[in-house]
Amino acid sequence: MRAYWDVFKTSLKNNLVREFIYRTNTIALTVADLVWVFIELAFFEVIYSNTEIINGWNREQVFFFLGIFIASDSLFTTFFQRSFWTFPFMVNQGDLDVLLTKPISPLFLATFRDINFSQILNLILGLFILQHYGPSAGFTGGWNWILVGFWVLIGLLTQYLIRFFFVIWVFWLERGITVSRLYYQFYALANKPQGLYPKFIQYLLKTALPFAFMGSVPAEALMGKSTSWSYLLVFLILGVYALTLRSLWRAGLRRYQSASS
Repeated sequence: MRAYWDVFKTSLKNNLVREFIYRTNTIALTVADLVWVFIELAFFEVIYSNTEIINGWNREQVFFFLGIFIASDSLFTTFFQRSFWTFPFMVNQGDLDVLLTKPISPLFLATFRDINFSQILNLILGLFILQHYGPSAGFTGGWNWILVGFWVLIGLLTQYLIRFFFVIWVFWLERGITVSRLYYQFYALANKPQGLYPKFIQYLLKTALPFAFMGSVPAEALMGKSTSWSYLLVFLILGVYALTLRSLWRAGLRRYQSASS
């Protein structure tokens, strides 16, 4: 564990130096991410200016959902997004060779190597939205803020596993970037409460493509609208995903053709 922590600190330091060198780019990315957040907020603001409730979700509850979604998404984007985006190129070009020679997990190195600090403000904004709309949405606060941390981490883990699922196929495809980009088509379903979708889509978002674990299920749990079954379902589905991806990763490494082969 000490070795992993040392590698993570080194990666953090190197990426922080890069962000300071390319300050203009970092500022531009931060502004672009903030614009995305405000567009999401404006979208629901327009909708709820014409109605009070949609399938059991009122304005405050939806904004509370957006708060936890934005918080977990910002953490994923900070630590993993860039690494996953370049992962198919790394495999196709043989750059994975270097990581396979290291004494720690190559997957850890591959997914933690490129950190993006432009999302820090989004994390703060997401938590502010949670705090602002929580009381009117049914969130009691207090010790329940510990559960907020738990669910934000669940959202982070969920996005990591789903994103990994969409990039792992590069070992079998010549251009895995095509499948990788498909992830963003489904990701569009995650930034809206699952209760707004038909039953079949809701079922899909909690099983095969569990994007609901990024925002909808956590929001329902924190607002007291879910049962213990929700916790069991989360651990069951994410456990199946983790075991499946572990098998696919090992199979992919056996199939991998290095740059020197």
